[in-house]
This record gives sequence, structure tokens and C-alpha cells, in this order.
Amino acid sequence: MKSHSHPQSSRRHASAFTLIELLIVIVIIAILAAVAFPVTAMVMESARKTEAKYQAKGIKSAIANYNMEYGKLPFEQGSGGGNIEWDTKTDDIIALLSGLDIDGLNPRKKPFYEGKKAKGESGQEIGGVFGQGEGIRLVDPWGNPYHIVIDGDYDNLLEPFEATGGEELRQQIAVYSKGKPDDDGNFKGPEKWLKSWQ
Repeated sequence: MKSHSHPQSSRRHASAFTLIELLIVIVIIAILAAVAFPVTAMVMESARKTEAKYQAKGIKSAIANYNMEYGKLPFEQGSGGGNIEWDTKTDDIIALLSGLDIDGLNPRKKPFYEGKKAKGESGQEIGGVFGQGEGIRLVDPWGNPYHIVIDGDYDNLLEPFEATGGEELRQQIAVYSKGKPDDDGNFKGPEKWLKSWQ
């Protein structure tokens, strides 16, 4: 019986990719990457929004717990009625809620808020707590402050403020983030902000 052997070159050709096949694979990978990138960006942005709402509700709960502990909201009495407003990047409210006795408002030095540590470098922090002592601050996932509004006259009614679109709000405490700014640093309208009461 005669045995037939295949030449070496035909075996090599059968197991190798041609240039056209390689180009087709590269084009398919490029198309998949182009489709996946926007989807991934949308998922990441949705996660940031969820985190911002969660943190806003956490701040609100911390202030409510402070109220239960001390029988008052965390501001100096005689500050006047109406809304009292802070932001978590410039005011001492997070340091106070973290357990420091700021202006004698937390004499038991009890911590009410313990957020995750911010990422990023100094001046570029995002998504958490940063700083030390009375300089403890908090920023949202885009590096901007949370805004806190509390009822200064204890009537459980917040007067209209920028996040309510001109409406009163039947709340004692409201916390919100303006969300992600555009490339020029401008924010979308209040209806798109991330609010503790929604």
C-alpha cells in the first residue's frame, strides 16, 4: 500500500491565519470596543448617581441622629429662623457630624457620619471624606459639595431653595448634589439634581 504524504507547506497553510482573516478579527474587536465603551461609561455614570443619592441620604440620617441625640438640630440657637444652609466642601458640618465638638455643638464628641475616604489628590478629591480635624470635608463622586438645608425654626417646612424649583418642602432636613457638571463647569437644572427627598 502506497502512503500519501502531504507537503509541509500545505500543513502550515491550513493552521495559519491569512492577513485578511487577521484584519477581519481586528475590525470585529474594534467594533465591539466602540459599542462597549459608551455602555460602560453609562453604567459608571449611573453608579456615581446612585452613590451620590446614597451619600445624601446618609448625611440626612446623620443629622436626624444628631437631632435624636441632642434634641436639636446642629446649629447655634439664635441663628435665626428659616432655612439654614451649608455645603460639605467649605463648612464644618461634616467635621461636626464626624465626632468633633465644633462651636460646642457636639460636646459628647459622638460620631454620626462615617463616609468612605475620597479618592484623588489634594484639591482634586472625589467621592468621599477628606481632610483632618476641623478640616474634614465631603465631596460627591464628581468632586463637588453636597448642599444641606435644615429647618431653622423647627416648623418642619423648608422655604423654597434652589433645588426645589420655587416650592416649599415639607422636610426638616434636605441634602442634594448638583450631579455632574458639563465641560464648561455648568450644572443641569434642579430637576436633574440628586436629592435626599426623592
